[in-house]
Amino acid sequence: MIDTINFSFWTEDETKFRVTYKGTTYTGYFAACACVNRAIESGINLTDAKCMKNITTKDVEEIFTGDDGQIMPLCDLRAKAIAEAGRILLEQFDGSFYTCLKMCDRSAMKLLAIVVENFDSYRDYATFKGKKISFLKRAQILVADLHGCLHDKNDLGNFSDIADLTMFADYRVPQILAFFSVLKYSPKLEETLRSKVLLQPGSETEVEIRAFSICDLVKRYEELRTKSDRKVPRLTAVLADNLLWYRRREIAQDIQKKVEYHRVRTIYY
Repeated sequence: MIDTINFSFWTEDETKFRVTYKGTTYTGYFAACACVNRAIESGINLTDAKCMKNITTKDVEEIFTGDDGQIMPLCDLRAKAIAEAGRILLEQFDGSFYTCLKMCDRSAMKLLAIVVENFDSYRDYATFKGKKISFLKRAQILVADLHGCLHDKNDLGNFSDIADLTMFADYRVPQILAFFSVLKYSPKLEETLRSKVLLQPGSETEVEIRAFSICDLVKRYEELRTKSDRKVPRLTAVLADNLLWYRRREIAQDIQKKVEYHRVRTIYY
């Protein structure tokens, strides 16, 4: 459920979407999680495929309302993605994503393929100079989340090929990569980002930022694996991405002063 609406949490006026749940105030992705938990506790069974299938934009707006009355962006598209996921689960997977998990034979890549082939909102592709580029940010996060939650609890989630997933190319990890000068922006691009221009999904600039972020991160962690005096067998792109994502939240103000994130409205991240 949460990975189906895991996209575009930033706001136009930079006022963070905040939700206080059980005494703790959350922003961004964690605010969305708080909204889902709050709704479930109130009796809205958001993890039930039938409930998902019948959800409306109004329902989503009510569920994802912040402390100050602010409504999360793109509620209409979130409702569409949730309803589609519920419908597909009911029609093809006995109403449960657990069926997909059982079908993948403990393979992250097989589960990724099942998700992308059947759930339209997860088909995160772009075309760059005539070539099809696969990002699959939310689909990969879904697989990685399942692995993180289940690998030591349920053998079905102990994927043997979790290391084959790549970085989750969103609008935050490129920002911290640029902050640490791993990813280098041209002066023209820096000016564009500072002006807070809304980039078009699939535009050359947007695709380059996402693609170079993946390539640079892969290069760095491979260098670490080969050059380190210590063995780091568990270092994967997923782990590296998670470390950067959490680190960005810890030093968000410092990063924002130096590097702007690229703004784009899309259901893919």
